[in-house]
Amino acid sequence: MTTRHQCEQTEINYVAEAFNWEQRIKGENDAARQWPSNWSSVFAPDMPKTNSEKIERLMREMSKLPVCAMMSNSQMSYVGRRGYKELGRDYRRKRSWEEDI
Repeated sequence: MTTRHQCEQTEINYVAEAFNWEQRIKGENDAARQWPSNWSSVFAPDMPKTNSEKIERLMREMSKLPVCAMMSNSQMSYVGRRGYKELGRDYRRKRSWEEDI
């Protein structure tokens, strides 16, 4: 009686395939999470190591940005602006159905 080689299997075990895929994804995520602590000193020596150093670096970068880049939408609103002068009236407000066009 001859036995089949593992490569000659015709049946697929979907549960095992799903488990193998899950383990592979978990390994990739773990490797990405551990990369900075293992290799950043080799490939990026100037990068900050601790959270406080990261915050300090980001605060320095933020201080170099223009003020308008740090404004929120509510601070950049258009309240108090006038309509287009060439149109002759304020087209920002809605007209009621009784107004003439």
